Amino acid sequence: MIYKINLPKRWNEDLAYLFGLLLGDGSLPRTKSKRPTGKYQVRYMIYFFSNSLKFLEEVYVPLFSNLFGIKPKIKLVPNKINPLYNCRIESKVIYQFFEKKGYISGRKAKIAKVPKMPKKYHSNLLAGLFDTDGGKKGGGFGLSTASENLALFCIEMFKKNNIPYTSCPWHYHDHVYHQVYVNKPHMSKILKTIPIKNEDKIRFINSYVPR
Repeated sequence: MIYKINLPKRWNEDLAYLFGLLLGDGSLPRTKSKRPTGKYQVRYMIYFFSNSLKFLEEVYVPLFSNLFGIKPKIKLVPNKINPLYNCRIESKVIYQFFEKKGYISGRKAKIAKVPKMPKKYHSNLLAGLFDTDGGKKGGGFGLSTASENLALFCIEMFKKNNIPYTSCPWHYHDHVYHQVYVNKPHMSKILKTIPIKNEDKIRFINSYVPR
């Protein structure tokens, strides 16, 4: 079946947020499959992984559908101790759209970077990163990433919004990760400046907000 795909003509809040999600827990593999004729077909996949079925159904799928006019399918990844879902879609057009926008396919962890976009959408992109890779770090909430570029971007956004932060390297299995986080007394400032949508992240941050 051939679907009519819509491609956003310019950056907007939703596209920047989606890009942040994919930078966090997305993957754009290019694979090959054998046709009945014996010839191999190149397949262009867009994967997004999440432990939260609710987040996929209420946030990711509607967001993707509204932007591109096509609905990704959710599949449970087998043989996992904790539930893990792969929200996937196959589309060469959308795949190439993300590449042109600056998404790095392949082993992106260390070289992932923020694409060129109007700075007014940076907070939306950071929200996507926080809704995937964000969590408890040090004595507060923040980001741990193998990409120095993403860590510096996070620091820049905290500075811009006058949010006190801590930054430090974290060594794990011969790899260096970059931790950037906000301590408990200032965590509420994240919700005031970064439009996070993941209820689990919001609940965690609110649990440390003074009543």
